[in-house]
Amino acid sequence: MIDPPFDLLSCSWPRPVQHADGRWLSEPEWDAPLMPVQPQPRWQTIHGDLCWTMDWRELFSNGLKFWAPRCSGEMRGFHMVFCLRIRCSGTLIFWDDDGCLIRRRGQLVHVDRNAHAAARSEITVNAGDRLQVAQWQHDGEWMWGARLAHVMADKSQTAADAFRPYLNEVEHRLREPNGPPLKMYFSGASPLRTVLSLYSMIINGYRPSSVLVFGDYQWPAASRELFEGLLPFANIIGVEEVLQRIESIGGSSLRSMALQHWFVMKICVGLLCPPAEFCFMDDDVFVLDRIDEALSAFQTSNLVFAPDADYSAEYLAAWAWICGKDGVLPTGTINTGLYCLRNSRPPGKLALDLLRGPATGLPEWQWEQGFMACQYSDESVRELPTARYFYPYFDGLPGGLLNYDYVRNPCGFVSIHFGGLAEKPSDQAARILAPEILERRMA
Repeated sequence: MIDPPFDLLSCSWPRPVQHADGRWLSEPEWDAPLMPVQPQPRWQTIHGDLCWTMDWRELFSNGLKFWAPRCSGEMRGFHMVFCLRIRCSGTLIFWDDDGCLIRRRGQLVHVDRNAHAAARSEITVNAGDRLQVAQWQHDGEWMWGARLAHVMADKSQTAADAFRPYLNEVEHRLREPNGPPLKMYFSGASPLRTVLSLYSMIINGYRPSSVLVFGDYQWPAASRELFEGLLPFANIIGVEEVLQRIESIGGSSLRSMALQHWFVMKICVGLLCPPAEFCFMDDDVFVLDRIDEALSAFQTSNLVFAPDADYSAEYLAAWAWICGKDGVLPTGTINTGLYCLRNSRPPGKLALDLLRGPATGLPEWQWEQGFMACQYSDESVRELPTARYFYPYFDGLPGGLLNYDYVRNPCGFVSIHFGGLAEKPSDQAARILAPEILERRMA
């Protein structure tokens, strides 16, 4: 697990302040009496910056029950003092809402008395420093978070440099494949997460006979450059080649649909572009262990998939005419974030069925997964175990995204799919997690 850059030593009870016009006027009570409880700092993204945060509102509403959901724990017009011990030297980058004063060895090193939304500041610290932080609350959100930028960090290191040490291991493993080709389709919006996802499959999961990546028409220039440097082993299938194939099978209408809707393009990449036997993975899946169970099931089943909730009714409402079924589909729990398929459907029939489908105004996941569920409901299928092919959207994640112990993997996850979440792992998170996820099986 990733350790906080500081130890939280103590927290005072909240004490009232004098304030006017959004400004804290009175002096902090540096010796305010201490609370017997204190929050557990946790990773949180603040305006794209990952910090160890303490949410005081959450602490002060704990144990209270309300008739209806509401904001609570604000402690409007109060302040508190907490003490930190810094673990490593560097620059302490911190966010606060509202303002705060910071004292070291009795001397003020930061002063901000104004009420404001979360704002970023920084100070230089040394290992062993004890900081007293006095933070006040005007109203609304009330949190404080920090991360450490090490003094000796190589400022010339690029994002690609952080992943380059793992490239040799990936290429070495691909020399002895033990499974079908791997397809991925992604937008390039979070390129480091994409690289971590793919590397994690090859280092921890299985060694595909080839890697085919799609979606280049969406990639920003910086993402394209990064992919070319870190994915030299992958076959990048250009969009024009994909569109020509789609049009040759389904005509200009299907070509237009695929260009306009990513979920139609994803289906076409999987089902209309060769090879017909493959594994498909989204770029928000991290693989922590070998997927032998899935590969073994794929020897006797034509469709093997990670689980979702059972949406048979929703899928049949839109696509029942494909399979002529009602009730519960054997594929009603398919999650297309991770699946293996041996596709025997004629491409022309697949294209016609896509063109006959419901309006693309249907929820994207429901359109895509519903088509797959109904199209392959009469195949030999195998659903993988929920407890091992994990989906935090339903079950949460112990410790949270950045504080789960990926190295020891105590819950025994084979994969973690972050689909459906409003906030997926960012590139900054991918960079932090890469050593924990990729080095666990490199020894």
